[in-house]
Amino acid sequence: MSSRTKALLAILLAQLLWSTAGLSKIIVRTFDPYFAGFLRFFVASIVILPFFLKETSKPKHMIRDLLPFSLMGAGNMLFYFIGLQTSTANAATLIYAAVPLVTSLIARRFINERLTIRTLAGITVGLVGVILIALLPMLERGESVSGNLPGNMFFVLAAVVWSIYLIGSRHASSAKGYSPLTISSFLIFTSCAVFFIMSLFTFKTPYLAALQKPSIFLLVAHLGIFVSVATFTLYQWAIKHTSATTASLSTYIGPIFGVGVNVIALGEKITPAFVAGAVIVFTGLWIIHGKNLINEARSWAKK
Repeated sequence: MSSRTKALLAILLAQLLWSTAGLSKIIVRTFDPYFAGFLRFFVASIVILPFFLKETSKPKHMIRDLLPFSLMGAGNMLFYFIGLQTSTANAATLIYAAVPLVTSLIARRFINERLTIRTLAGITVGLVGVILIALLPMLERGESVSGNLPGNMFFVLAAVVWSIYLIGSRHASSAKGYSPLTISSFLIFTSCAVFFIMSLFTFKTPYLAALQKPSIFLLVAHLGIFVSVATFTLYQWAIKHTSATTASLSTYIGPIFGVGVNVIALGEKITPAFVAGAVIVFTGLWIIHGKNLINEARSWAKK
């Protein structure tokens, strides 16, 4: 199996784990988003720290190289939470659907990543599928689609800085030789620090009692280990072996896995719009990666 195919599988696995982040809604009912974010990244920091310290390669300028775009990654999550205070998750889904297109254009300009007609076509088809998944159910239920301008501006800012993070991490891994673990560790440590600072303004004494509940503890552990350490490391491994543009396509897969988790965990029904949108999304991915997968299958058949 080629490294490119493994990277695609890593993206799918990371996004599958990431789709369980919806469980954080339970945490946010108990804590404010900033303290909940701090708990998640504090646990993740403790888990990943021993592995980070065992890394043999620690370049002299590591902080200078990794901190700026790690702040972008942390800013993505921070701006998203700020946007949710006045706008809607529906609007966020639609705005984030532009991430692969933005990433591909910026990556082509700043790190000379190739943007082929095939890739651009696949991104466009996938974008249509995500809009279909997100938009039609909202219209059918009469829910707000547009949100409001201040909140949506934070979503736009979150999407842009996430694209910059993807490009920065791709440059750090391909041009400067940083490992996926090191890049992921810096994002986790930076996010922990950013959310700790924000939580200083929102912390409430009853939070301490809530932390003693086993269900809350296990949920925070899940978010820290599986939704943070595992996903970020898999994601960075995929970026190292493919491209920032390819990794950004996980934005398209997220709504599909997210709905799937809700169907299993919450008993939600699959709508025709979801099925049609999912087919379109995977068609877009096939346009981009289908040729490689076919070649991979042929090579396996010959063995």
